[in-house]
Amino acid sequence: MGKIIQQLISPTFEASHTKTYELSILVGVDSFGFAILSDQQRLLALRQYSLEDTPLDADMLEQLHRKDELLSASFRNIRLAFATPRQVIVPDRLYNPDDHLTYLEGTTRLSDRDTVLADQVASLHTCFVYAVEDSLEAAARRLFSGCRIFHLGHVLLEGQRRLVNYKDGAYFHLLDGHLFASVLQNGALAFFNAYRYRSAKDFVYYAMLVFEQAGLSAESTRVYLSGQLVEASEIYRLLARYLPLMEFMDTRAIFKFDLENDREVAYQYFDLLSLSLL
Repeated sequence: MGKIIQQLISPTFEASHTKTYELSILVGVDSFGFAILSDQQRLLALRQYSLEDTPLDADMLEQLHRKDELLSASFRNIRLAFATPRQVIVPDRLYNPDDHLTYLEGTTRLSDRDTVLADQVASLHTCFVYAVEDSLEAAARRLFSGCRIFHLGHVLLEGQRRLVNYKDGAYFHLLDGHLFASVLQNGALAFFNAYRYRSAKDFVYYAMLVFEQAGLSAESTRVYLSGQLVEASEIYRLLARYLPLMEFMDTRAIFKFDLENDREVAYQYFDLLSLSLL
């Protein structure tokens, strides 16, 4: 079913009050997590599962929903995001819902078990077109009735909008061995892509590739970091050699935490927290 690798429960959490709470769910490449928040943006509970290199499928989601007493409760609002790298961005002016398959065929391998979804980001006049397994999407909609579904890219961009008001810079989010990179220039989305990395050197290579492709200056461009990263890591140490202007995304300006390590939680779970803003 997966192994719980992180669990945070606020002393203010009341299991009998979940109908007044909001649930954010993130389906990663080989992870699964969810956060429960109050209507005052207080983080009440968080659980992160490792799926041990096994992609989440409909059966596993059924098991999680059945066995996790928090996940199966009733909530006022439910949002779910897929963190799939099988995605492409299409400007609004070029987007046609009849061309979903065409957009993805040139960039990713599709099977007859896939469904193609679209997620429009109105504030940036762009649309994420992405593929997920059709049985997984159907199970998510059935188990979490009324949930709204997003792509992780939209979630990250919304967090960037709310926290730093689309400041110019490069935004690097780390999840399940993938770098989700976006570049904002003059309040517009100039670049977005996802890269699979297997080592710290891989990560730095892709990070600098983003700078090259977006025409950014390593000396003067601010880099905003979030996700599965710590300052003591080799990735951070190597990246700091090339990019001197780095900072972690700090969600504490919006969210409230009853935790001693709130700084780490504030950026490491930037994805789940930002999802609650949509």
